[in-house]
Amino acid sequence: MKAEVGRDMMKLKFLSSLALVLSGVLSGCFTTTKPPEPTNFVDGMGGMVDEQLSKQISDSLAQIETIKPGMTREELLKVFEEEGGIGEPYYRTFCLRSCPCFKVGVEFIFSDPKQTDERPTDKIAKISKPYLEGGMNID
Repeated sequence: MKAEVGRDMMKLKFLSSLALVLSGVLSGCFTTTKPPEPTNFVDGMGGMVDEQLSKQISDSLAQIETIKPGMTREELLKVFEEEGGIGEPYYRTFCLRSCPCFKVGVEFIFSDPKQTDERPTDKIAKISKPYLEGGMNID
């Protein structure tokens, strides 16, 4: 019993720490002209949880989950944009348009077996789980 309570406490502390890290990483992703009113509350372990940030992250994940294998490159580009750098036409990394810190790797099936270039009609074969990658300046 004590071990289970200890694991639960560690999970909660981890999630609280993750929320703090995400708030720093994602702070440039969600901007408004007026700073939002604080919506924090104290969780069961005495840590602060930012409801507004949690909702923004949840909304971003919901956007990401709209993209599925079988959809076209054109459909993908309505939600994501290509990450800069060198890539292959059959595999690329994409950034979420609304928050470029969220990224996914996407593998495509060409719409024409003889093609060597990217086309809007290419189909998504696989999409990775979303991950965070910072290090960018967002004004």
